[in-house]
Amino acid sequence: MRTDRYRLAVGGVLGAQAALLLWNAWHYSWLRGYDAYANDRYAAVVAGQYRLPSAEESGVWHTPPLWFAAAGALRRASTALGWAPAQRPGQLLAAAAGIAIAVLVLLLARELWPERHLLHVTALGLVALCPALVRASAMYHPETLAVALATAGVLVAVRGLRRGWTPWSAVGAGALLGLAALTRGWALPVLAAVALAATVDAWTRRKLAAPALLVLTAVALQLPWLVNQQLAHDSALAFNRPAPEESILARRPASFYLGPRTLRVFDHPVTPLFRNELVPHLYADWWGDWALTWNSPPPPAPSELLPSYVVSDRVRQMFVGFVPSVLALAGVLALGAVAVARRSAALAVLPLTAAAVAVAYLVFAVAYPSTDGDTIKGTYLLAALPAGAIGAAFVVDALWPHGRAWSAALVGALTLFAAVQLPFLVL
Repeated sequence: MRTDRYRLAVGGVLGAQAALLLWNAWHYSWLRGYDAYANDRYAAVVAGQYRLPSAEESGVWHTPPLWFAAAGALRRASTALGWAPAQRPGQLLAAAAGIAIAVLVLLLARELWPERHLLHVTALGLVALCPALVRASAMYHPETLAVALATAGVLVAVRGLRRGWTPWSAVGAGALLGLAALTRGWALPVLAAVALAATVDAWTRRKLAAPALLVLTAVALQLPWLVNQQLAHDSALAFNRPAPEESILARRPASFYLGPRTLRVFDHPVTPLFRNELVPHLYADWWGDWALTWNSPPPPAPSELLPSYVVSDRVRQMFVGFVPSVLALAGVLALGAVAVARRSAALAVLPLTAAAVAVAYLVFAVAYPSTDGDTIKGTYLLAALPAGAIGAAFVVDALWPHGRAWSAALVGALTLFAAVQLPFLVL
């Protein structure tokens, strides 16, 4: 792809994504987002009283405080200035973090494959058009900030592994990953994956200083929070509901793993169908809006029917998401195989982070079963989005014929992919 066309494509995608996310954040009702009221109470307590909330004050007391401190400060400022709703700046913060994720994925793809422009544009387009990211970027919620910080930490670590570590790059990667874990616990498996890749690479080179600095920096940032949770709630990884007493393997029925209604995802991908069936529930929530929190009336009473357009919009999303999902899974596996073949720790970071997040997600979903499917939200997997998008782009770039006409065809396919989704993505 010619340099001028490449720059035009990158600028166009980033500009369109920024406009989409900021528009949605401005128009989305903050109360429709996940845990919205509990998030607001947490932010108000942190910003107003300079302490962590109790379990009685906020249902998300178990979530690390970084985003709440920032959102709470913005909330106080908007209240003082008379802006309404006072939570809007927190939504715009989530949107800005969503934009940052796309930029960081682009930089990560360029770091690994500097000359493969089609791969860069494809990865960027897949991130910008990810429905789970678009929805999370409009909410009054910390998820996107955690993913942005974790992806920044991955980028610094990959550069260190490719170009050689310096004390500053090791500390920087550890600080970013530590701050991500101070925002959401889902950044912890990313930190573990990066630390593993860095340690294995350092062991072969007999230079362990870099991973040691990385881990010590991340732990130093998280330690006060983890100690507080242990002392206040008897567990450093406390959650807002107790775990069942039976064995972890007995906490979910066989239907949770088998998904007997999986194929219904293509004709009625909304609550309450296939509730607590892992694969269809996750797929419907990632590519669509299983819980009906996005651009639709609230979930109806059992005796009422949803408007037909609500279901048809989400059905279209199920078909749109099939090929990218297959490409992402194949891409993560391909990246792992290539990393092993080349003995490249930098390349191994991506599949390792995807695998670590997926395992943590599965363990969490099994350990804390819920009657409403709350513990298997699609947005919990957003930390694996950079690896999935770059993996899918890697497969496309490897299989797609090269040449000017074929490049134009691929850009056209991405444009069509965007156009089909726009009625769902734009509020």
